[in-house]
Amino acid sequence: MTDTQSNVPQSQIQPQVPTIGVVRAVNSGDSLVIQDLKTADSPKVEYSLSHLTVPRLGYHGSNDKPPTKDLPFAWESREFLRSKCIGKKVQFFTDYTAPTGKKFISVYLYDDLENSLNKQMIEEGWASLYRSTTGKENKKPEYLNLIQLESEAISKELGIHNKNPIAITNSIRPIHTINSFDLFNKLKGKQLTAVVEQVRNAASYRVTITPSFHTFLIQLSGVQCPGYKKDNNNQMQPEPFALEAESFISKNLLHRDVQLTLDTFDKQGNLFGTIKCADRDVACELLKNGLGTYVPWSGATRSAPDQMLLKQAEETAKGQGIRVWYQSPSSSSTSSSSSSSSSSNEPYPKEIDGKVIDIGNNGTVGILSENDRKEYKVTLASIRVPNFTKPSEKEDKDSKFERYYAYEAKEWLRKRLIGQKVIAKLEFIRPAIASSNLPEKPYYSVFLGKGNVSLGLVEAGLARLTEHKGADNRAIDYEALITAENKAKKKHSGLYSNKDSAPSFNVNDVSSEDKNLKAKAQKLLPHIRGIVLPAVVDYVFSAQRVKLFIEKESCMINFTMSGVRAPRRDENEELSNQALGFSREHLHQHDVHIQIEDIDKGGNFIGTLMVGNKNFALSLVEMGFASIYDPMNRLNDYQRFEDAENKAKSSRLNLWKNYDPEEEQRVANQKAAAEEERKQQQKAETGEAYIRAVVSPTEVYLQFANNKTKDIESQLASLEINNEDSTIVAMPKVGDIVKFKSQHDKKWHRSKITSIADGKINVNLIDLGERESFPQSQSSTLIRNINHKLQSLPSLVTLVKLASCKNPSNDDIYNDAMDFMEKEFLDLKVGVNIIRDIDGTQHVLLSDNAGIINGELVRNGLVSVDRSTKLPSIQQLQDEEQKAKSKRLGVWRFGDIDSDDEDDKPRSNFKGKGGKPISKK
Repeated sequence: MTDTQSNVPQSQIQPQVPTIGVVRAVNSGDSLVIQDLKTADSPKVEYSLSHLTVPRLGYHGSNDKPPTKDLPFAWESREFLRSKCIGKKVQFFTDYTAPTGKKFISVYLYDDLENSLNKQMIEEGWASLYRSTTGKENKKPEYLNLIQLESEAISKELGIHNKNPIAITNSIRPIHTINSFDLFNKLKGKQLTAVVEQVRNAASYRVTITPSFHTFLIQLSGVQCPGYKKDNNNQMQPEPFALEAESFISKNLLHRDVQLTLDTFDKQGNLFGTIKCADRDVACELLKNGLGTYVPWSGATRSAPDQMLLKQAEETAKGQGIRVWYQSPSSSSTSSSSSSSSSSNEPYPKEIDGKVIDIGNNGTVGILSENDRKEYKVTLASIRVPNFTKPSEKEDKDSKFERYYAYEAKEWLRKRLIGQKVIAKLEFIRPAIASSNLPEKPYYSVFLGKGNVSLGLVEAGLARLTEHKGADNRAIDYEALITAENKAKKKHSGLYSNKDSAPSFNVNDVSSEDKNLKAKAQKLLPHIRGIVLPAVVDYVFSAQRVKLFIEKESCMINFTMSGVRAPRRDENEELSNQALGFSREHLHQHDVHIQIEDIDKGGNFIGTLMVGNKNFALSLVEMGFASIYDPMNRLNDYQRFEDAENKAKSSRLNLWKNYDPEEEQRVANQKAAAEEERKQQQKAETGEAYIRAVVSPTEVYLQFANNKTKDIESQLASLEINNEDSTIVAMPKVGDIVKFKSQHDKKWHRSKITSIADGKINVNLIDLGERESFPQSQSSTLIRNINHKLQSLPSLVTLVKLASCKNPSNDDIYNDAMDFMEKEFLDLKVGVNIIRDIDGTQHVLLSDNAGIINGELVRNGLVSVDRSTKLPSIQQLQDEEQKAKSKRLGVWRFGDIDSDDEDDKPRSNFKGKGGKPISKK
């Protein structure tokens, strides 16, 4: 044999022209995947080594099939072959082809054409010879040589021929059942050596850690590669460059030794890590070659230098327009125009530094930026906060459960964030979803100090994690969020608690605008009036009008601050908006305390609202956003309000920007003159009157002695009120104005039917202030129709209340007071001093030749002083009250009790003293 012939590699079976290729994968000790080098895109083909038998590797397991164990020495057999040839250039001969089409070959490393891999596997004891039933191979010299090598390996107990029980047992890889989270905690931060067993896609691989033999799926952190999407026929189709990215990885990574570091994990238990092969960062190589894009959330789990390298690699590929960054000339022109237009729009800020002024129902956070004073609505990244919904008639326990914890989540955020300074950092921008008609949306993480707010919310069980898919963008702290959610689950907190035991959350809404609002407010008022209650400002309508939630009463009310008046929008829109902004910044969703005084005609509750220890109405006055308006004298600290208003005036703040003291004085003088004129006119009209009826010791009907009263009397006379020729009332109804013939003076009077019950008709004699009743059967003789002109005339008498006087609660004293009033003052002409009109009723001081009647009643202990009215007449009456107390008269006969604790005697449908008809003197 010549030297040339000796250098030509020979097959052990028969010589032929060799094929040259590169080993791309080693599936077992006798199976290779080789790519022919004839063309760059030659397919990769799996071959089997001729005449070898090797132990089979176990199956790693899946959702459908459990894992199986290796046969003894299967791993070592595969590893020997893999270490010899993976990624190396080889030449091989096809020895024979099985009926299935599988080719069996003899393989030589290109730098060792003397010793085939088949021979080395037998010689080192990692394979045994396959012996056919025919035994034809036994006659060939090459095969006889392999038999000799196998005999030597058996005699030396090499490889699979090892008879040591311990070695056999140790050669079988253990099957690990540890879950992904525990595995991560066990291996996190360690530099691991691994073998890439499978390439699922360009960024996801199955690896086996050595020497522990943990097998799991790993995804590259910091990169997302093109993948597969369903087409219109529901078939999976590769995205552009997906196949190229997979080929790149398979060529350079499959069955290679790599260095692996676990970086993070997601909610589904997917592990993310850094993989280096031959000292090259795989993620960086993909980015540099334009086969992927940078993923901030998983990239952030890597070191700062690594993050910088990944970003630089992406920028390099982007700048060169490689692969995923390639743009055709036509598309680039379109892109440039679109990018220029988008750049004209304000981008989402990467960081917002400001104060929290609003918490939305689904966990959104309103932040007022310190830089531009602009309000941003921020959605928390990677978590889902339950949405608050109004209760419906038909609800299951799930919806009640969600609503309750929606309220709890909102309260958790509100109590910790409202009014606090925070920093919101942009995590990612969700692309627009055309199928759902959803625009693109930014997501943020909000930090209070150094703490991520989302972590606390999730750990409290008040939010769930978003189930991101694959390499979707997510919060940088996603790993910590998963840990927090697992803690909440273990503790059965919040949303992970028992739905059957969850409390319900229902609110009595006394704030919605409807026709029954005032009635609902009046029903609630006695329960919350006069006491200090904690509340939360749910909404700010204007500078002084807000919506409040009172948790103690589980009710929502509209509330107006008393004692001040802020400008309305129709009066000064700019100033009204400024005042609204001030109140909203300092009140919206803040904890406050309120004390309710009354309700207005619109069903709004009126009272004092305290922020901390300060009346917020005073703050509005101090800032010049409101002026003092206290017609009911409800301000307890009037002097402080007046001082604050004067200071705001002198500083020309807001409402007082154009304030002119001289003009104010002129206007005040004009108002004073007009008021004095009005008082003089009123005094002329109401200065004297006759007491025509006594309703209670503190309420009487007056007939004023003035021209107006005389005019009404003359009109009544001219219209013949006493004429008995009017028509009979066929069907008397409540509310009808009729002529009624009194049973006391046998005269006809204008009267109003107040009620019809138990066969009796009750009437109110309009011009006398008296009431009578009669059997319904007598209606045809006692009542007549009355013409329209008589109906429209005002009443001759007016109901008034004795100022600052309070009825006695004792029946005996009450009757004594009634006797005194009727005996001494009925039909008496008295002087009238109107102190104030309250809710349509005039509060008056009555006087006769002996003095003030109010004081006489108080001095004799027949009534007490009503301090709640806070009228100017209180002080002089209190002096009279002291005299009654000292003499133990009337209500004070048992000692000095607190008259404010007494209940007013309720006013019934009276007929006079002791229920008897009132008669005139």
